[in-house]
Amino acid sequence: MNQINWNRSFIELEREIDPKIEQPAVYIRKKVEIEKPIRQASIWMTALGVYTGYMNGTRLGNQRLTPGYTDYHYRLQFQKYDVTELLNQGTNIISAIVGDGWYRGCIDIGSIRNTYGTKTKFFAILQLMYEDGSCEDIVTDESWKVTSHGALRENNLKTIERYDATMELENWMKPEYDDAGWKNGISSQYHGRLILQEGEQVLCHEHFVPTVRHTPDGNTVLDMGQNFAGHVKFKVTGKSGIMVTLTMGECLDEHGDFTMKNLVAEGAGSISGAVGQRLEYILKDGEQTYEPQFLISGFRYVLLENWPEEVKAENFEGIAVYSQIPFVGNFTCSNELVNKLVENVRWSQKSNFVDIPGDCPTRERSGWTADMSVFSKTACYISNPRKFLKKWLNDYVLEQSEDGNLPYVIPCAGKPPARRGCMGWSTAIANISEVLYQFYGEKEDLESVYDCVKRFVTFNENRAKKRNKLLFYKHGKHRKYIIETGFHYGEWLEPGHPMYQDFFKAMLCPDTEFTTAWFYTLVTQTAHMAEVLGKEDERKSYLELAENIKKAYDKEFLKNGRVKSKRQCRYVRPLAHGLLEGELAKQAAADLNERCIANDYRIGTGFHTTCKVLDVLSDYGYRDTAYGLLENVKQPGWLYAVTKGATTTWESWDGLTEEGKPVDSHNHFAPGAVVSWLFEYCAGIRPLEPGFGKIRIQPVPGGSFTYVNCNYNSIKGEIVSNWKIYDNKFQLHVVVPEGVTAEIIMPGQTKYCVKGGDYTYEESLSIW
Repeated sequence: MNQINWNRSFIELEREIDPKIEQPAVYIRKKVEIEKPIRQASIWMTALGVYTGYMNGTRLGNQRLTPGYTDYHYRLQFQKYDVTELLNQGTNIISAIVGDGWYRGCIDIGSIRNTYGTKTKFFAILQLMYEDGSCEDIVTDESWKVTSHGALRENNLKTIERYDATMELENWMKPEYDDAGWKNGISSQYHGRLILQEGEQVLCHEHFVPTVRHTPDGNTVLDMGQNFAGHVKFKVTGKSGIMVTLTMGECLDEHGDFTMKNLVAEGAGSISGAVGQRLEYILKDGEQTYEPQFLISGFRYVLLENWPEEVKAENFEGIAVYSQIPFVGNFTCSNELVNKLVENVRWSQKSNFVDIPGDCPTRERSGWTADMSVFSKTACYISNPRKFLKKWLNDYVLEQSEDGNLPYVIPCAGKPPARRGCMGWSTAIANISEVLYQFYGEKEDLESVYDCVKRFVTFNENRAKKRNKLLFYKHGKHRKYIIETGFHYGEWLEPGHPMYQDFFKAMLCPDTEFTTAWFYTLVTQTAHMAEVLGKEDERKSYLELAENIKKAYDKEFLKNGRVKSKRQCRYVRPLAHGLLEGELAKQAAADLNERCIANDYRIGTGFHTTCKVLDVLSDYGYRDTAYGLLENVKQPGWLYAVTKGATTTWESWDGLTEEGKPVDSHNHFAPGAVVSWLFEYCAGIRPLEPGFGKIRIQPVPGGSFTYVNCNYNSIKGEIVSNWKIYDNKFQLHVVVPEGVTAEIIMPGQTKYCVKGGDYTYEESLSIW
């Protein structure tokens, strides 16, 4: 059967519904009679919504939230299952439960419902190959039976799951069940493209047994000991009709009570849209066990209400749910707070990599592009996210407007044009693809996005020629390379800059220094793509454009080539983006160093330069300051959260007030981008050519560190960089993969060139 017929073989699962009201899940059944011996059988399934499929009562696969999240306007994933061993000669039952998922459930900061549609749909095709060589296809049509009168009464992966155990459909997956009261599905079709699953599987992972807390306000709260994304499985005994509730949250407040008030975005006053994270369960008689079907929450704490028996920890289990991405890098050192930071960053990645790279697993769960952009190098050092990100980047390309503009949330869920063209965010497609190419050496990672990136460059060339009326006093030919229109978040989450204040400023007028620096980087990255892909004329054209942007930046934002600002980001950005060279770059780095020291080694950077500040300081010889920033335990700083018991990285530097009041999301991976510095500078592991065919190991010791143990399993094999300081000596032990050439550069600048093998070097500290 070809795919055009697949698209026409969906069934709509509901008739008249009120889209303003949460809907129950839909239960689906199809009776299949098999009269001949089977050689092989496969079934394909997908849904506009999320589904769990079964064959003769056996669950198909162990994935969660299938078919996953893509922009349903354009494409929809499906899964394939081998069911040969599950079929019987005689009567067989194909069944499934379909819920709202991302298709109809709450998504984004406003928790908007019905973004892609109001009625869920389902598709399946069972392909049978008989021993006699004949074949048969059984496809979803109006003969498939559906009902909404099952136990799963509400299901919204973000806000609520309500399960009424008194309404369970006993034996509904078995042949003897009488489905006469069920309705027939309604023939429908899907207008996008059907694709076999591209991303990693979303699976259940770590399991946690909680401790039981009795909070000052008289409530009972479970403490999982770890902030994560997932759900709670529980056992309970009680009388039929009792409704118990579990509400999942990240924090206890300053009094030690359960709270979700931290999910109010800074300055907003109230939470924008429902967060919920609430499980309601109506008991049947006796002992029963329940595990949520489609709800996934970000939490460490669980508020229990109306529990009918003594709360015992052993009756509850927290289960982490995230995409099955291989973790390939490890870093430990003599500073245990830094080790805990690395562990927290790993947990924030796990929590937010649930089929798409989200920003937080609670309030928004949106694919904010800048979050992934700043974190991409760290993600590649501690894991192998290529397959996961390639699937997401394919949606990025499809979301491009006709004029070349790009969204800053992917999937963009039909957001208006105002949610596009944000420099530093919408540019992420180029930045992430460049990082993937450096780590995995596959030209395809650039080819697949190149035309899209080119169109976005052209869009910004045209936009740079437009004038912002509020900047009427700005003049000069160079301004045709300055981007001053459109909405741009700018540096974002800079200490001392409340996010809502910055948001409203950006609404009126963008930070043109920020937008122009990112315009320059976008163009230089496009030029590099053109070079790799053998498009020499295009490379030259982009380099010429980049040079003009650089001159415009110098004229508009520098004073005789120097940065003049109190903000750390204004020094980091031109250095990190290559907008300063030679003595001027050295002067800017020296000025940055002075400001970091004067700020008592507290972080002064925001979203886009925090990931680069240690790199820049190290590149220009200020390693002591870099370590000072890293190891600072005062607020704002990475380790402040660790000293306060954080188990993930926080959204903002102000995650906890002096009074102990939690602020903002406590599970964002973007601030954890600092971990790439630990691999690339502290341990010194970096590729000298794409794909780690040639590498450099050049550790930068400093701070309180007396040892570092770091290993990274690259696509060429495991790379090890372990060093220690003892008896006034520095010893470095490295492992280079077979067939890989490595430059080993000691802190005293002694250089060795080696090929695959195991090596140890030593030098006196006195030569530094």
